Amino acid sequence: MLSGPVRVQPEVKYVAEVVVLVTTLGAKRVEYNAGKRARDLLEIKGVHHKVIDFNRDARQAGTGDAENKAIQKLMEDRRLQTGGNNDLLLPQVFIDGNYVGNASDLQGLEDDGLLENILLRKACMQCGYSRRDPGMTQCPACGASYQEILPGEMTISQALQELAHHEDDFDDEYYEDGEEEFPEEDVVTQTVTKSLTEFPEERRARMAGYSGGAAAAPEKSGPSQAAQQPLDPALETAKFALGEQVQYWSDSKNRWMDAIVEGIRLKEGNVVYDLNCKRGAQAEKIQSYQNEEDVSPS
Repeated sequence: MLSGPVRVQPEVKYVAEVVVLVTTLGAKRVEYNAGKRARDLLEIKGVHHKVIDFNRDARQAGTGDAENKAIQKLMEDRRLQTGGNNDLLLPQVFIDGNYVGNASDLQGLEDDGLLENILLRKACMQCGYSRRDPGMTQCPACGASYQEILPGEMTISQALQELAHHEDDFDDEYYEDGEEEFPEEDVVTQTVTKSLTEFPEERRARMAGYSGGAAAAPEKSGPSQAAQQPLDPALETAKFALGEQVQYWSDSKNRWMDAIVEGIRLKEGNVVYDLNCKRGAQAEKIQSYQNEEDVSPS
């Protein structure tokens, strides 16, 4: 199973079982990066998902029994997707036992506004039937069967317990040694963050801490208060956009790390970026996301 901290608490409203087949094998870089994009989308949305790693060594170090059971079940039901040379395609995303595609397909469902109701078990992932009852086991419109791959295993309750137990622990893969903590109020000139409505309560409160204020309840309509505030002209020179997937150069690891821009602000007159792996990162150590390795920043 992929290691690393749960960075966003999953929301219990998403009742559909989501299973993501990935690989952590370094030689399969394209598949690894695509799997990470799928997981990042689900995690940022607050969706609990069960990760099945096709790297056998990683399975043995993680929840191997459950993962092996899922692989065996998918093989027996002939639901694993393969390419022209019978090579396994990764990542693969299953919702309530139905294959919905790869990372791009998952993003497409989100962009089209379809993923939400599928995860709430209000719509069929195969035909879009919108009168689905959460307790249905088969779609009355297209006949698709809803059947969990790992019922009762790797559950959201277990994930929440793990989060509560390790909420103060950070893995080096995501947080640099000696990273800058959230800045004090007198250091911050202005902060731009994602809409507070996109985050669960814990992250919403933490993001509000940037500006030294409490997290106000989001307005039901109209632009947010943050959007109404005039931006400092200096922030308009930012090279990277909020929510953009980028790569950050880690001096301690001597490599590029995949990251997401969570905040843009001014510090001592300079634009810095708050990434999900590094706070206050300078633009010189950030590059646009790319699959190929790049040289270290000069």
